[in-house]
Amino acid sequence: MFEPARVGVKMGIKLSKSDKTFIHDLPVGRLATATEDCEPVVRPVWPVFDGVYFYFASDPDTPKLEHIEANPQVSLVIDDYDKNNWSNIKGIRIQGEAELLWKGEEYRYAHSLLKEKYPEYRTEDGGWKEGDLPIIKITPTDFNKWASGSKWKK
Repeated sequence: MFEPARVGVKMGIKLSKSDKTFIHDLPVGRLATATEDCEPVVRPVWPVFDGVYFYFASDPDTPKLEHIEANPQVSLVIDDYDKNNWSNIKGIRIQGEAELLWKGEEYRYAHSLLKEKYPEYRTEDGGWKEGDLPIIKITPTDFNKWASGSKWKK
């Protein structure tokens, strides 16, 4: 089984245990890519984080894939707020480099993580086979985070 920590990969950012839990518990993030004309494009993604990399699946032949192939620098935001008290907000923005995975040991590893977090990916309608869809891997290079209000640990 593919295990990043065992192949000598070290994450360039240090997230706290509460940050990792926050990322794990929220289902949706927002990915920003850029067009060839440097126009930003933001869309929702359903990421998993293994402590080193972020992974999410994509439909094939989408503009997001073209953007990543032309410019792999991306930004991923995962945030939340208290709907009853907007002073309670928290978020993490990850800067990183994206690459497309279509098959192989790391693909299968990421696919298993996605199926574990998102039950929809285990169904006949929501699942897929290796090579049918790309999985995007983000290698984090930097991050910043924000939090306010009594609901969140900073």
